[in-house]
Amino acid sequence: MDQKNEKEKECLDSEKKVIIEGKAELLLSISRDVFYNPVQEFNRDLSIAVLTLCAEDHHQKVWERKVKENEKVHKNGSEDIPVEELTAGRKYEEGLTILEALSASGLRSIRYAKEVPGVREVIANDISAKAVSSIRGNVVHNGVEHLVTTSHEDAVILMYKHRQPSERVSAVDLDPYGCPSPFLDAAVQCVSDGGVLLVTCTDMAVLAGNCPETCYSKYGAISLHIKSCHEMALRIVLQCIESHANRYGRYIVPLLSISADFYVRVFVRIFSGPAICKKTTSKLALVFQCTGCETLSLQPLGVSHQYGDKPHQFKFTLPHGPPVGALCHHCRHKHHMGGPIWIGPLHDEMFVSRLEQLAATGEFGTARRMQGVLAMVREELPDVPLYYTLDRLCSVIHAESIPMMQFRSALMNGGYRVSLSHANRMSVKTDAPASFVWDIMRHWVKLHPIRKCRLQGVAAILLSQEPTNEINMEVRSDANPESREKGLARFQENPQRFWGPGMRARSNIQGEDKMEKSRKNQGKRNRSEAGSPVKDGCTKQMKGEEEQWCT
Repeated sequence: MDQKNEKEKECLDSEKKVIIEGKAELLLSISRDVFYNPVQEFNRDLSIAVLTLCAEDHHQKVWERKVKENEKVHKNGSEDIPVEELTAGRKYEEGLTILEALSASGLRSIRYAKEVPGVREVIANDISAKAVSSIRGNVVHNGVEHLVTTSHEDAVILMYKHRQPSERVSAVDLDPYGCPSPFLDAAVQCVSDGGVLLVTCTDMAVLAGNCPETCYSKYGAISLHIKSCHEMALRIVLQCIESHANRYGRYIVPLLSISADFYVRVFVRIFSGPAICKKTTSKLALVFQCTGCETLSLQPLGVSHQYGDKPHQFKFTLPHGPPVGALCHHCRHKHHMGGPIWIGPLHDEMFVSRLEQLAATGEFGTARRMQGVLAMVREELPDVPLYYTLDRLCSVIHAESIPMMQFRSALMNGGYRVSLSHANRMSVKTDAPASFVWDIMRHWVKLHPIRKCRLQGVAAILLSQEPTNEINMEVRSDANPESREKGLARFQENPQRFWGPGMRARSNIQGEDKMEKSRKNQGKRNRSEAGSPVKDGCTKQMKGEEEQWCT
């Protein structure tokens, strides 16, 4: 479990509690009028690290521009322009402008102001008047009035006001309660060219395949209930952002995509270029899932071919398909179809390596977890979408569990690449065809036979076929991932007891004095059976019970 840098203590002079996270100190009302979730500290630490590197890149571009301008002025000989060292908490006129559209407690904005170097302005916006009032107080309490500007406005309207190129911001952070889709259209327009969009999605039941029809209405893609559902959730979110950006001649380049705890978090750069937008079809694919053996097949929506000597010359064609027949080649079952999903890289390898170095400094409360997750991300195969899980492969054929090292070694001995995924501890991400994977399982069953009474259904069909590939399961030393050899905390325990997305703040859009639905419906069945009248969500009960209801 992560070692927390967070402390809570009761204030002596008011009904507030003090929350210390990073360099920020937050005063929050104990009545929960403003939303705050301590489990999201890892999310906030990672966001600060990403923006810190983005600030360094932005500062480097500003310096290079000044050098070129200086060379034009001094044609005979340019003056040396020193590289200014960035410091957190100081205002830079040519620094980053960060917009947090849904600030809630304002903790994230305050931490950006105090911990991200090279910042010009942080705009902390929320539609709740109570939240904005709390943010203003905490901004003064932390002494960042010169950097943080509060805003009480609808997030979509505020972002639309910044969509003109001269008004665009360097980074937009979207961390809504649930689905971010209502905000994406405005967000992709208000980010400057090369700017960063940070998006969190907490509606994992929708993205993970429990509600595919809802997923399509919210994200424009069908989710599948598969073992690699967490990575598929990331790829659905990325294709959703890409589709919004393409409408305005813009496209995304993912920097980092993380599935953690109860949410997914993506960090993408936004660029303008209608010509590059044509490549989007080759970055998206439909997913075919066998209903029997659960083998996955991908059907790209388009194909791009480079021709000529110039790197920008591409020819776009329609692909041939489908990649599967009416029945599965391996077990003769039908298929489910999902997607489209993003099949391009989830991460920028160079950027992730820089993040690892920054996390190794130990400046973050969740530094240990950051190092482990980033190490896993760096080891992932960038060009292989989705993954198998070893436990499910064994379950399909009713075989005993195969050691991960042996399975990875068998793939590597066959000449294929293999890696884990940060989204699942039993994941197997490989470029080997499904036929080779099932041949490994058949070879394993020959070494470890199963009872005949268990040879039924899909297992009987799969194991009745003879292997067509030679399998060597001799364990290799390089099959052990580097992150495992170093003993990094790759897969975390639950951050704390009863962790999760947290409850909504009591102040909401419909009305800040409106009673919560959970309190309104408490004892609803008893009231209906007794036939007692209901007024404003409260029952006409004895005074003592009413006081207990409202506390």
